[in-house]
Amino acid sequence: MNGNIINVTALNTVINSIFRAEEHLHDIQVAGEVSGYKIAKGHAYFTLKDENCQISVTCFNCAKTYIPKDGESIIAKGSVDYYAKGGKLNFNVDSITPIGKGLLALQLELLKQKLQKEGYFDEQFKKPIPAYPTNVCVVTSFNGAVIRDIKKTIRRKNDLINIFIKDVRVQGEEAHKDIVKALEQVDKMGYDVLIIARGGGSAEELMPFNNELLVKAVFKCKTPVISAVGHETDVTLCDLVADYRAATPTAAAEYVAYDTGQLKEYFAAVLIKMNKYAKECIYNGERELKNKLGYINSQMKLLYSSNRHYIEQYLTKLDNSVNRKYTLCEHRLANAITKLQALNPLGVLEKGYWYMSKDSAPVTSAKSLKIGDNVSLRTGDGSILAQVLEVKDEI
Repeated sequence: MNGNIINVTALNTVINSIFRAEEHLHDIQVAGEVSGYKIAKGHAYFTLKDENCQISVTCFNCAKTYIPKDGESIIAKGSVDYYAKGGKLNFNVDSITPIGKGLLALQLELLKQKLQKEGYFDEQFKKPIPAYPTNVCVVTSFNGAVIRDIKKTIRRKNDLINIFIKDVRVQGEEAHKDIVKALEQVDKMGYDVLIIARGGGSAEELMPFNNELLVKAVFKCKTPVISAVGHETDVTLCDLVADYRAATPTAAAEYVAYDTGQLKEYFAAVLIKMNKYAKECIYNGERELKNKLGYINSQMKLLYSSNRHYIEQYLTKLDNSVNRKYTLCEHRLANAITKLQALNPLGVLEKGYWYMSKDSAPVTSAKSLKIGDNVSLRTGDGSILAQVLEVKDEI
């Protein structure tokens, strides 16, 4: 026999801890049929069963949720609880939904949770909507009242935005395929923003905008997407994945249609402020420049006054040095002129000497002449042409 013996409290405590630690037993939705429904002190107690099994259910403060009838099929949302003291297993529910409406809601909720876990609704992936779009494409039914409202709203404030319409079905089982195909086309056409729009309707009519394929198509768009589906209280998966959710199509038009009149007034006011600021800058700059020039002038005067003796002494030395160099240069120039005059051949001729040439060549020897040669004679004040009559060799 095994020697490990525990009491009932220890056993039930272990069982209770196991139930509390199991995540799959908390915040779950269970479908089944109601049996033995009764209310005591504001709380409901009944059995939820299907064709094979059943479980005890407690709904605290049952007035806050749907009150079913025996035999009615419902979806109960809550957590499994093990009551250790009484050793009883129970399903504590927070809300009850009729199965007809609840099944659709359950499927939608499960899809929402799946897409949320996959990151399709994360804020980090949301693209900013341009503040001043030029080209806006509306993906909606061409003949519906929605597009008329959008155009009217935009044009009331703005006549610059170009409005393009991509005609799609916005209702019916295959409507989501039309919208997905349209998004793939318009996303490549360079629009500033896309608006997916549809008017109000029942939950069933809005189901195309809860389709998983549409959610992924919106997420894939490189162009910013605004979802404007249904009324303000209608929230679709398309709204959650879009970069911006507008409560209504009209609200989407108001969001993208910046007021051109206000914008012009704003720019006019900005220009006035810029002009005023520029004048102030110029005025302040001129005043600052005058102050700096005055300061420099006063500093120069102060510098001159405090160093006047040194400056005058330096100027005197500089003047003496220049005069000495000038006198020296004059003396050198006079000597050079004297030397040049001494070397000047004309100076020699002025002393009575003659310069003789024959055929433009100087005559340096009598032997180079013969009787009858024509020679040129030059002295200090002129020249003569002569003919040789006699040649004597004097040695």
